[in-house]
Amino acid sequence: MKIALLPGGFKPPHLGHYNMAKYLADFADNVIVRIGQKEREGIGAPLALEVWSFYKEFDPDPRAKKLTISVAQSPSPVKDVYDFVEKIAPEGSTVILGLGEKDASDGRYNSIPKFAEPRNIKAEIELVPPPAGGISGTRMREIIKANDKVTFFKYIPDYLPEEIKEELWTKLVDTTMPSEIDEMMTGTMNREEMAKHMANMKKLRKFFSK
Repeated sequence: MKIALLPGGFKPPHLGHYNMAKYLADFADNVIVRIGQKEREGIGAPLALEVWSFYKEFDPDPRAKKLTISVAQSPSPVKDVYDFVEKIAPEGSTVILGLGEKDASDGRYNSIPKFAEPRNIKAEIELVPPPAGGISGTRMREIIKANDKVTFFKYIPDYLPEEIKEELWTKLVDTTMPSEIDEMMTGTMNREEMAKHMANMKKLRKFFSK
């Protein structure tokens, strides 16, 4: 059995991430996407998992059936990969670790084959080429905080139903944008002012989700 492993933050996952997973599906029987536990600017693993699940659910490409989306069991993405090879991957299997150029060059995963040997696992590192639709997660969050829904839609799969696109946009805007404003204003308001502020923020979120 060949298992591909794709670790990452994915806050949020975008079209480039998804295309990386499908690229690995050409080499493996199963592709396991491991979402990092660390929250980034309000986006946590549960929301990232939900976005990945929508991408997979509505994808007509048969390779989507090979994808298994899960949250990393260790707070450290690197340790999670080593733990997967040492404890979770079936004995005698082949594990293909899919990495982008940045992760492949830092050397943290170079010892994976050595750790795989005791369980008769063949471990390989596959450098995934820059995929279509790929941008940085940081840039994706900037697009969300700038309320640029048109650009956001360019970096998620086209096949998603419009109502799903709108749902994802609303959830991500609701998660990322208000948090900074709330943190800034909380220390300067009394209860009455805070209640009014929260009501205004609710109206604002509805406006941005249109």
